[in-house]
Amino acid sequence: MSQGIKLSLPEHIPLKYVWPALGFLCGIQILEGTKFVTSLAYCAFVIVITDAFNACGGLVYPSGGYVFFLGLLTVILGGVAKTVLGEPLDSNLINGQQSMLVYLAGACSVWAAAKISAVFRLKRPLLLKTQAMTNLDQTAIGAVLIGFFGAYLIPVAYRSSFNQANQFVSLSLLLAVYSSTKKSDGRKSSSLFATSLWCGLTLWGVVVFSKTGIFMPSLIWALAATLGGYRLTMRRALFAGVLFGSMALFLTPISQMGRIYRDRPDVVEIAADMLMHPVRTRELYEQQQEIDKASLGYHWFDHGEGLLDRLTIIPIDDALIHRTDRGYSPGSLPLETYAINMIPRYLVNNKLAWRWGNRYGHEIGLLGAHDDITGISFSPFADVYHCLQWWGVTVVSFPLYLGMFWFCDSLTGSTRETLWATLYILFFSHYAPEGMMNTPFYAVSFMAFMITFVALTSRYVLPIIGSLVIPVPRVQRTPVSLVVNRPRRAPLLPSVPRTIEEKL
Repeated sequence: MSQGIKLSLPEHIPLKYVWPALGFLCGIQILEGTKFVTSLAYCAFVIVITDAFNACGGLVYPSGGYVFFLGLLTVILGGVAKTVLGEPLDSNLINGQQSMLVYLAGACSVWAAAKISAVFRLKRPLLLKTQAMTNLDQTAIGAVLIGFFGAYLIPVAYRSSFNQANQFVSLSLLLAVYSSTKKSDGRKSSSLFATSLWCGLTLWGVVVFSKTGIFMPSLIWALAATLGGYRLTMRRALFAGVLFGSMALFLTPISQMGRIYRDRPDVVEIAADMLMHPVRTRELYEQQQEIDKASLGYHWFDHGEGLLDRLTIIPIDDALIHRTDRGYSPGSLPLETYAINMIPRYLVNNKLAWRWGNRYGHEIGLLGAHDDITGISFSPFADVYHCLQWWGVTVVSFPLYLGMFWFCDSLTGSTRETLWATLYILFFSHYAPEGMMNTPFYAVSFMAFMITFVALTSRYVLPIIGSLVIPVPRVQRTPVSLVVNRPRRAPLLPSVPRTIEEKL
């Protein structure tokens, strides 16, 4: 029986394979009707982002995770899908050429920051000593207990801060899957505890109608299994593909359709009804998509593509960039508020708490006049361009990327050195493409505090709590004798002649 391919995170993408693939892709795009400059800017964006990814050291570093998800989920994945579907890249966009040039300029800033950061980041990460590779099962149990019940042990005045930093349940799933994979030498990644926790977290994402809540447990599982050296066979790959396809087909509509019911007291019954009737929910979702496209006009694909529509951010970026080119800009105020929000609230009076995603959504006509709650996600490229135009996307963004890359990599190191780098990668999987320019500020302040808190707690507290549920097995040691065995000396014998002459 085949042992399968042992998985590992990608650390380098050879450009010699990227160039011919992009040449072929560019030719197809031009034949489909894409403007030459738009297609050329798209291909250049892919090259620059790929080289920046290689400069960071790949997906094993937090900076590499940021570059990977930023490039993939802003335009690369959607651009490949548009080409396969036979649709021009700039179709359904207001000014696709300008938006692609903004993306390319932003990618150059990311590339320069990645090159410099990789040279000067610390060789020995700050959290290296907090890495504990023993008693992972006890640590996982302790993490889930703290995650569910820790808030009740915290004084009320600090409970809000604890809830914001509470990532222990996700950490528990990460450790449980990693431990199972390591123990079995990659032959399996599941256990009763890990499977139960995954099901619970996924169902919770369904109940709160959160796309991130639904798919994040699966991403954590895949990442932990890969770090543990999971052996992928054809049967396992087929199972994972069917599972992910089913989730994308039937759970994505629930996260989209159910958002208006979040505040209702019967939210659990509504979520359960949607989950028990997936075909009906899917049909209603497709009808709603067509209505939204007809009324709002912000979409990239000619027809609804389900989860893929949620994994491409360029349509609303394009609308915001177009509004900027018409002379509407808030200036540097959003960046100033991002910097101020790095300081804890109890240290700053009258702290600005403007929801810039919501404000941008009103600017492009995506939200109703009285909707001050819904948050709209934009990429950092569109955000900083809307603030300071070309100076923002080139000069201003560069030191922000550089500081974030250096700090995150120096704090956790790579996934080969600490598991805490994985927490940054999971964070960037969502916030790199959709966190706007607030992500560099947030990553080096609150996110850094949260990871440090989790690392120290996992090293010194969680194994003790977990050992109350799963006792740590004692190592059988060989008893040491107190009697010193000294070698015996040979008895003294009379001298024996060594030669014939001596005998005589």
